[in-house]
Amino acid sequence: MSGACEDFRTAMLATLGHAPDAIEPGRFHRFSTSGRRSDSAGWCKLFDDLRGGVFGCYRQGIGETWSAADRRTMTREQRIELARQVATATAEREAQQRQQWADNAQRIARTWAQCVPVLSGDPCALYLKRRGLSEVWPLPEVLRLHPALPYWHGTEKLGTFPAMVAPIVAPNGRTVALHRTYLTTDGRKADLPSPKKLTSAAGPLAGACIPLHRPARGCIGIAEGIETALAARCASGVPTVASYCAGNLAAWQWPPGVQRLVIFADADKAGREAADTLRARALSRHLRCEVMTPTDVGSDWCDVWAASRPASMAAEVAA
Repeated sequence: MSGACEDFRTAMLATLGHAPDAIEPGRFHRFSTSGRRSDSAGWCKLFDDLRGGVFGCYRQGIGETWSAADRRTMTREQRIELARQVATATAEREAQQRQQWADNAQRIARTWAQCVPVLSGDPCALYLKRRGLSEVWPLPEVLRLHPALPYWHGTEKLGTFPAMVAPIVAPNGRTVALHRTYLTTDGRKADLPSPKKLTSAAGPLAGACIPLHRPARGCIGIAEGIETALAARCASGVPTVASYCAGNLAAWQWPPGVQRLVIFADADKAGREAADTLRARALSRHLRCEVMTPTDVGSDWCDVWAASRPASMAAEVAA
């Protein structure tokens, strides 16, 4: 790899933590920024002249311009040329992303159309009962059962399984991904490398959530996982949505009209940091906001509910 390629790659690693093993100048590359083989959220292009390039990550919403030379020492002509190449690469990247999102949206719609409402005794209902959530009935309509969803591990199909499926909905109301929990017929997590997975996205995930419940009297709660959000709703009475991960909890955009936000944080470093970030955003917009975190390190509110200790939580939230 040439010196410019290696410097470009080093810049990507410093910002994204990931980069392609090989970089071909003039070619638009996609690569994983999560360590998963099926992931292609990373993108980059090193310009043909090796003097500059662009890179970023669709999932994280990152976009950076790299230059081999200090821009302060560039001539006016060099700056103009760099700007032209960046604009061309940006247009190429955006066109490719729009097409990819459109393709993903079609796949999401096909999968969702194959899902059916959850019925008592089916794998989804049994799974939630095993998680201590038997009192959650009827279930939110956004939770559906796929009777036989294919599971792909990279390019290898490991079989078809019942799955609990839920839409991840952007602030504009569009479904941008599906959250899938692969199950056994008796309601256990399937023995798979990652029994919980997202589909490829059909739009930006930042700010989106699984809208299990709607705000009530100007109040809404948010937790990371579906099960945690359902448990929080059972224990506190607060209508709660699921962010599906700590990063998106921090970036979540609450619905218009919300005046009070309750954050049901996981008791780990990522959960606490995400909750603090969201709380700071909420307070800056003059919302009333409380963060509730379990006392046991590493636990979440689903663990608390399943352990039959929800009374104190309900009292705190009601205060």
